[in-house]
Amino acid sequence: MMENENRLSDLQIMSHEGLESMEDRQICPGCNRSRKYFCYFCFSSFGEPGTVPHLTLPINLHVLHWTTEMLSKSTAVHAKILAPESTSFYEVNDIPEYENPEEVLLLYPSDDVPTVSEFQDWDKISTVVFIDSQWHAAKKILKLPNVAKLPRIKIDQYSTQFWRYQRVGPECLATIEAIYYFMREYQLKTSNSYDGEYDNLLFYFTYFYNKIQKHYQTTNKNFKNIENYIKPETTQ
Repeated sequence: MMENENRLSDLQIMSHEGLESMEDRQICPGCNRSRKYFCYFCFSSFGEPGTVPHLTLPINLHVLHWTTEMLSKSTAVHAKILAPESTSFYEVNDIPEYENPEEVLLLYPSDDVPTVSEFQDWDKISTVVFIDSQWHAAKKILKLPNVAKLPRIKIDQYSTQFWRYQRVGPECLATIEAIYYFMREYQLKTSNSYDGEYDNLLFYFTYFYNKIQKHYQTTNKNFKNIENYIKPETTQ
């Protein structure tokens, strides 16, 4: 059964005022490319110090990215930018060997794997791995030897709030959504409480979500990608 997701407006997200003040694109000092809000190539944030969250995650996070997919469309880069010390970002041709696979879990939905709350041996786990790709490419990544040997786990089902259309179903989350829900479930499982500690993983995601909602609400344009995606302004 799919659980109801928290409304994005109810999350404890740092103010977006710093992002809202960025009217123009900037040249990234790391790669000299024109970017806005952050550089998805250098994994660096823009803005004044203190205007972008800096998180430390409770477990090491590895992201496996399908090389041919555009980083500009990846939400997983948000995790690397917002939690840089806790997050490692790998292209598929550079995946670690995972010499101790019993200390690693791959998050991927399957009927025969435990949920975060069902899994019992968290004290043995140091790293959780996420695949960042479209679903057809994910199946190819799963067959890679370094990935195929990893035990799997899954989160509960949630409805995505992502604005990009995909044909699989509303339970197929954007990667950053899945990372957030995992961290929340992990915190609940290991600490028996959650008080918004990792809500800011959705810092950029909620900003873009709100920006899209406001644009279509105020212009009365038709959002053709997903039916009923744009919410009435009074309920947002």
